[in-house]
Amino acid sequence: MNELTSTEHLVPPPWKLKGDGLILLYRFSPDFVRNQGWLTAEMGEFRGGLGALMLVDYETSGVGPYREVLFIPGRFKLGSVRAHSISKIYVSTQPSIVSGRANWGIPKEHAEFRRTHHDAVQGWQISTGGHDFLKISYTPGKLPFRVWTFPFFAPLVQRLDGKTFVSRIRAHGVCKLATIHDLQIDPAYLPDVTRAELLGAIRATKFTLTFPVPRVIPD
Repeated sequence: MNELTSTEHLVPPPWKLKGDGLILLYRFSPDFVRNQGWLTAEMGEFRGGLGALMLVDYETSGVGPYREVLFIPGRFKLGSVRAHSISKIYVSTQPSIVSGRANWGIPKEHAEFRRTHHDAVQGWQISTGGHDFLKISYTPGKLPFRVWTFPFFAPLVQRLDGKTFVSRIRAHGVCKLATIHDLQIDPAYLPDVTRAELLGAIRATKFTLTFPVPRVIPD
């Protein structure tokens, strides 16, 4: 049994998570998704719609604090289900990897995360094996607004290890718009979204997510 299938750190759903993060919103072209989206045949047919790159810092979760970066290309059609799906994701802790894969079919991998604050400018640096593959700096806006259920969270469908996981994630939080100053991505690790048009950036200053018990459809 390897570390990705070990049940030593497995914490079953539902989970309630609290934290903060940064959401970059896009409408990716089919060519971009096909060439850089880290798609698998199991994900179904890409149908466009809203996509995102998200950086999240969970203060609390079912497995304690952890950080993550994830890429959502957009909507997919998988059988009779049309939903968003995560094609690439890195997290900072092994318990999050084990539980995320087993509970919701999310294909989590490990990376190291560092956050920075220099006056009003904030940033993230993400690496693996000593190699930085994402660097970003941004400034949050000043006007807060409240959000209920981010649009690409309802539902989330993941295919992993011969199972389909359908999850309707609930979310609410306080957000601000953000200005991106610099974004560098190594496309060997994440899709290079700098080659796509950014629709907007949202700084979630505090939020609560509920990851439910999913509907699991075996092959």
